Amino acid sequence: MAAPQALAVGDLYPAVLALLKEVTPPAAGPVLDVPAGQGAFAQELLRLGYRSIDCLDINAEAFVLRQPGARFTRHDAARPLPFPDAHFDQVFSIEGIEHFDSPWTFLEELARVLKPGGWMFVSTPNTFSVDARLKYLLSGYFPRFRPLMQDPDKVMGQDVDDAHVSPIYFWQLNYYLRRSGVMLERVSTNAVQRKRRWSNRLVEAALASVIRRNIRKRQFPDSGVTSDAVLYGDCLILAARKK
Repeated sequence: MAAPQALAVGDLYPAVLALLKEVTPPAAGPVLDVPAGQGAFAQELLRLGYRSIDCLDINAEAFVLRQPGARFTRHDAARPLPFPDAHFDQVFSIEGIEHFDSPWTFLEELARVLKPGGWMFVSTPNTFSVDARLKYLLSGYFPRFRPLMQDPDKVMGQDVDDAHVSPIYFWQLNYYLRRSGVMLERVSTNAVQRKRRWSNRLVEAALASVIRRNIRKRQFPDSGVTSDAVLYGDCLILAARKK
């Protein structure tokens, strides 16, 4: 049996696990991993000492993890999750929410099955970085969503787990978390990325400075949006806790 391979970029799982270790110890009870892909992230959780992981994905053929403590269920996560309310100590959705036609319904389902006091970890491509804002301003697309603009027919022909269709707006994500009783605690990233050319780096730094100054001047809320993780990060990693 082949070992499960990560379907996300190589530095994402280590970054999620580092944030996990900073905010909470391994859960004693059941946790959820959705979408689970081949089972590579669940395998990392088992190595950390997790003993009860429910793995959900629409693609049963892709899931190859065969270890005690990990249970796989084929399920279309665009539909209600097959678990009762307040069932899991922690829930993980690593690079999943941007694949759904209705990401907020999916997020509310993650919150529903999470126990009060439990932690939710969500990652998604960063649409709030300086680079993402410039790409959208100048060309009309966000990083990792260019195929949605260039070749939508090809995107429609891909499996749902390969298609990025829903760029996530940070404050809307924060709103739906709060509406579900889940409070954002930490924002991190897998990689802080700055331009290679010094001229581009200067432009990016200047724009980041303007953004930070504007938020302070207008006394806008700042749940990490002026951090390097958000202004320069590749993917956003959010740690949130249910009230």
